[in-house]
Amino acid sequence: MEQKVGITLCTRGTATRIVGSRLCHMERGVATMVTPLLPTVEVEHSEDYEECIIVEETEQIVGETAAFFPQIMPAVSASMPCIKLDEDSTRRVTDSVRRIAGREALQPASVLFRLMNHRLISLLRLQTILEVLYEIASTASPVAKKPSRSEQVFVNFIHSLSQHYTERRPVADYAAEAALSVRHFSSLVIRHTGQTPMQWIHLFVIGQAKHLLLQSDLQVKEIADRLGFPEQFTFRKYFKSHAGVSPSDYRKQK
Repeated sequence: MEQKVGITLCTRGTATRIVGSRLCHMERGVATMVTPLLPTVEVEHSEDYEECIIVEETEQIVGETAAFFPQIMPAVSASMPCIKLDEDSTRRVTDSVRRIAGREALQPASVLFRLMNHRLISLLRLQTILEVLYEIASTASPVAKKPSRSEQVFVNFIHSLSQHYTERRPVADYAAEAALSVRHFSSLVIRHTGQTPMQWIHLFVIGQAKHLLLQSDLQVKEIADRLGFPEQFTFRKYFKSHAGVSPSDYRKQK
């Protein structure tokens, strides 16, 4: 897979995601880093959530910014990898996204103009990415080198949940993985997030189910199989219990 660096910007709705080892709460104007050094796990998002993404090849970014990119990344890594932009900065990023999309839609007949257009697109991406990285590095408050105990437990829990949610749903499994009692594990997660581990498990599973219902042509039975439910009926009952409607009705409504 190609290695890319860039930013995402929430333009509507809300979301919760883990970037590296930090929990980021997304709302309009919040931008986060995209880099192979900070793996991202989507925890949950509202149904109206929208974001724009601008990424460029890592080699391209490093090549264009060799004088300072190696120095700015540690500053970014030492801060929260997300920042709330003001309305003017948010508007500039969304305007850049529109300009990039407009240029990507062009199909110049001449090889020369295609090369020029490609270069302009790359420069627009680079400028927008660097503007946001500058904001993150220069204004984000440094955080402790190590997350708090409750934050680290929660981050590890979500990382594990994202990999095993189809076959592991009991809270006891994740507590054992953290070498904690269920009670202590639950108290740490609640302290950090205000929700129980089981609530997060349900939220994650339902989020994946909704994504598959809306973003794929899979039959409900196939989605049930993919999510680790023994049969369609069990999945339908689980989904309706937590989403308020059946999987088929949810797909029709949306």
